Amino acid sequence: MAGKRLVIFQTHGVGEPRRTYAPLFFALTAAAMDMQVAVWFSMEGVTQLRKGAAEQVELEPGSGVTLKSWLDQAREAGVELLACAHAMGMEKMTEADLIEGVRVVGVAGALDRCLEADRVMYF
Repeated sequence: MAGKRLVIFQTHGVGEPRRTYAPLFFALTAAAMDMQVAVWFSMEGVTQLRKGAAEQVELEPGSGVTLKSWLDQAREAGVELLACAHAMGMEKMTEADLIEGVRVVGVAGALDRCLEADRVMYF
């Protein structure tokens, strides 16, 4: 699988905490398989990338395993974290609101990545 490209669309945000982990689990697994991975956070998904928000979301309440730890692991594994510019506007977010290591990408940029990818997943 080395060299394959995967794009994952994440549309769920901190308002649906149990739906925030699966895309990152797939991204981390793909990165471990030496795939090039990008996660594009769109719609409410961009709320995960707001500074301070991911620390408040636990995989299982009381576990101490936060969404922030998963985002950090993904970034450290080389997963590209992308925020949808339009969705950021809808959530009243600016680049200054984003956690470290996130790139803002418009729809055209996301579509380019999809067309270049070997596979696209949608959550």
